[in-house]
Amino acid sequence: MDGSSDVIADPHYCLPIYHKAEAAHIIDVPAQTFRNWSMGYAYKRMDGSQVVSAPIITTLEPPRPHGVSVPFVGLAEAYIVSAFTKAGVPMQRIRPAVLWLQEHIGLEQALASERLQTDGAEVLWDFAKQSPDPADQDTVEDLVVIRREGQQVFRPVVRDYLTRVSYDRGWTRTIHLPQYPDVDVIVDPWLNGGQPTVAERGVRVADIVNRLKAREPAEDVAYDYDLTLGQIEALQRAA
Repeated sequence: MDGSSDVIADPHYCLPIYHKAEAAHIIDVPAQTFRNWSMGYAYKRMDGSQVVSAPIITTLEPPRPHGVSVPFVGLAEAYIVSAFTKAGVPMQRIRPAVLWLQEHIGLEQALASERLQTDGAEVLWDFAKQSPDPADQDTVEDLVVIRREGQQVFRPVVRDYLTRVSYDRGWTRTIHLPQYPDVDVIVDPWLNGGQPTVAERGVRVADIVNRLKAREPAEDVAYDYDLTLGQIEALQRAA
């Protein structure tokens, strides 16, 4: 077994640590949207026929009713799916592209793999060239652009999401959350159980916000965590 396979089998990646609604909040998408990605959903075509979409992110059966069901690898996949949707790609078109990525990158969780960043644009461009469906070609054109030197790269909105990801042995290790523009907030499965954390202090965002909800003065909270008042207020707004 190669090193990348060993990593994806690591409990930090593959054991459930989030509820679906919690994972949705972390990556800043509606809870129902995340649920659709994790469980699939049905939609009607223009001709009236119904299509049932399969899940496109990794979730597991919770160990107990209403328990956690999303592992970190599923959160990492959903983060990339959210980038695809922000590029304007309809959800029903993302699924075929993800399947192609998984097959041709050769990894079931291709969206969480570093190879998405290194090879993903080229793989998707091949998908557009080989698919007979014009809609697939439109999908890829929304995600990928060719530079003058002929290199395929992701469009800026997707590339911005990818630059916020760091990798360890080929798999997503840390995500710098974009909804916190004024403070570096990360999720890392080895840090605070994968909860959003202020990177420079190692403190959970929830711990800071809960103190503010308890009506502790923001100045005191900032002093205790050695953060600026502006950072505390920015965390409160984003959370």
